[in-house]
Amino acid sequence: MARLAAFFSDSRALARLAAPIVLSQVAFVLMGLIDTVMSGHAGAEEQAVVGLGVALWIPVFIGLMNVVQAVSPLVAHHHGAGDYRAIVTDTREAMWLAVWAGLVPLALLPFVPSLLRGAGIAPGLADKTTLFLYGIACGLPAALMFRALAFYSASVNQPKPMMVLAFLGLGINSFFNWVLIYGHFGFPALGGAGCGWATAIGMWSGLVGLVLWTAFARAYRPFRVWSGGWSWPTWPGQKRLLKLGLPMGGAGLAEVAAFAGIAVLVGRFGAVQIAAHQVALNFASLLFMLPMGISSALAIQVGHRLGAGDPYQARRIAWTGVALGLIVAAVVVGPVVLLRHEITAVYSNDPGVRALAASLLLWAALWQFFDATQVCAIGALRGYKVTLMPMVLMLAAFWLVGIPLGAWLGYDGGFLARPLEVHGFWIGLVVGLLLVSVGLVWALWAVSEAAVRERSAVVGQGAA
Repeated sequence: MARLAAFFSDSRALARLAAPIVLSQVAFVLMGLIDTVMSGHAGAEEQAVVGLGVALWIPVFIGLMNVVQAVSPLVAHHHGAGDYRAIVTDTREAMWLAVWAGLVPLALLPFVPSLLRGAGIAPGLADKTTLFLYGIACGLPAALMFRALAFYSASVNQPKPMMVLAFLGLGINSFFNWVLIYGHFGFPALGGAGCGWATAIGMWSGLVGLVLWTAFARAYRPFRVWSGGWSWPTWPGQKRLLKLGLPMGGAGLAEVAAFAGIAVLVGRFGAVQIAAHQVALNFASLLFMLPMGISSALAIQVGHRLGAGDPYQARRIAWTGVALGLIVAAVVVGPVVLLRHEITAVYSNDPGVRALAASLLLWAALWQFFDATQVCAIGALRGYKVTLMPMVLMLAAFWLVGIPLGAWLGYDGGFLARPLEVHGFWIGLVVGLLLVSVGLVWALWAVSEAAVRERSAVVGQGAA
């Protein structure tokens, strides 16, 4: 009974922290959906601009965001240890890191037109997509600084601002979409490219809101980042963040690129296969927000307990989080299987796309268990400040096994009589997720047990 009571207590604490994080991520997903819908009303070409632009900027953003997220376990450890000065120091360092990271896409922009034309994109569409990306690039420094502040805020048990401001940004983005896509209030009608600039306005608005919130809200008084003067970045501080953050970014990019890259790899099978893949993957990504929120909360909660010098509770809450992720997966599997045809009908009117996407959702339902396990385990490992091993596992599972297996099954059929096409690639994704979930669970067990043994040895020496 005591273990069950502890499980429910830890689960409630994780859910309270995870819920605002999940909702903020949902707002981010909805922003992409609204961009797609609003640009679609301006024409198919304008919707294609958004589709191409999103395919290029989202993987870059996810990778850079994961680098900046290194501030979360650091601040969580400091909070658990009661070291408020260190919270301020590392958060300021993370803000500088976000600035440097935000400049990377700007440096890459000159290569975009050649990349698009080399891929066979029509010149007019390539120019509009480039204009879209220039807007996004102007907003990315603000978006990454917002994330740095949001991770700091959540790590001191204040996740609500990131949720509120994410939905505020969603409203601002939608309004400026209307203005810039269609040319209201005397602005030029930019079509799909206007979505990029509207997103940038929303990104800067969110950053201003979070700066004001963290500057004046009473909850931040013990560790207020904006008081006592500012500080310049230091190499030790940046190195501390990069040591954790670069592998985090690498792991995020490896996973996102594997899933997104399937759209290119199945391109030879025709538009129906591409569209069905995108429909099923978009819905699976929406479901992924649930365990991903638990993962972010786990990194914070585990960090709090390790910072307080209690690896026993850290181990307990780590496995509680993994179990909670599996429970969430079990809850969503049934509705996905039973309602898969109704789900795909929301996305498309094409019978072929709907039928194929519905069959892919069966694979998506299966991988919920593996996806929930791996993302919760990786969150707990981040709480232990272990990030290099997960990146290596991600790269190996997806790019050495999952994608090659998917290509073999998709193009050649493997041992079967005919190529499995998009289904073959999804089988490869399932196998990759299975392997990475097993590897990360083993890693979490090894790391958490090592922390407990180390603490036991210290206590034993003190008693002697």
